[in-house]
Amino acid sequence: METGFARLSLLTQTAYARLLDQLAAPAVGDPGTGISLVSKSIRGRRYWYAQTVEGGRKVQRYIGPDSPETERLVERWRGARAEASSRAELVAMARAGGAHVVSAAEARVISRLGPVFRMGGVLVGSHAFAVLGNALGVRWGEAMVRTEDVDLATDARIDLAVSRELQPLELDGLLGGTVPRRPVLSPTYPATSFSVRGAAIEVDLVTPLVGRERRRPVPVPALGAAATPLRFLDYLIEETQPGIVLGGEGVLVNVPRAGRFALHKLVVASRRSRDGGSAAKARTDLVQAAALVRVLAEDLPGELGLAWKALAPRGPTWRRAVIASVRRLEPDVAEALRAQGVR
Repeated sequence: METGFARLSLLTQTAYARLLDQLAAPAVGDPGTGISLVSKSIRGRRYWYAQTVEGGRKVQRYIGPDSPETERLVERWRGARAEASSRAELVAMARAGGAHVVSAAEARVISRLGPVFRMGGVLVGSHAFAVLGNALGVRWGEAMVRTEDVDLATDARIDLAVSRELQPLELDGLLGGTVPRRPVLSPTYPATSFSVRGAAIEVDLVTPLVGRERRRPVPVPALGAAATPLRFLDYLIEETQPGIVLGGEGVLVNVPRAGRFALHKLVVASRRSRDGGSAAKARTDLVQAAALVRVLAEDLPGELGLAWKALAPRGPTWRRAVIASVRRLEPDVAEALRAQGVR
């Protein structure tokens, strides 16, 4: 895997595409994961219950008597369960074909964040990089996607969506309980990182930093939380695409466009080097950027050109940051970028 990736088979790519089609279709009203519908006959009449397992014992909640309405509910549920089973099979097919699949715990946590993605939240970081690889039909080297954190970017679009929906989301409730992680150097600041109880996974909230510098977290009323403001993030999440986190029955998310992801990594790597940031993280940024550039140069070179055209007008600071990182890339990667006008 000298280039940083291996091509997935056509069968595996087809499984991913089918899964994306299914998850992007309108929901049919699944009453929830882990719920089954059962009926009882009492004095000659049929009654329906939603059954779950809580604390090792079965718990049944009454739905209603047998009627045309409950029959429609049961049929919708059966259809949703059949689709969920089909999606789980597609995930298994993709996994067998070498696609990147997250752990069961990661899949559960990201699935719980589904309402946030539906309101415009964007998956960023290494999880998004893994999603982009599957979408492009490649598998990255394992070290390139290894992470225990789920990075979630939010911006004003979520607040706008919430104002239309009338009811804000609560991150703690969505995740089933969290332990806030406050900054060690600024313990009075609100937490932007949350450890999910029982999952050993942290969810980090980030938001674009536009204008003057600031360190204090930015409130995100839509989630009842706060986010770390990051420079250059606005460019990354300005244009997104749907993607699938492979795990469980698959999770529909929003991820940045691949070209923007690559150039953003070059900007961030340059800034880390200039500001004395983590050399290891800067190296990871460059490795991920190079791998994406190689794939896009072969398959979708125009994606890189569009990403550069969106970045270049943002000013000389942006352009210098990219060029500084390009000088540190291998010759073939640097030349692929120059061929798309990155100079």
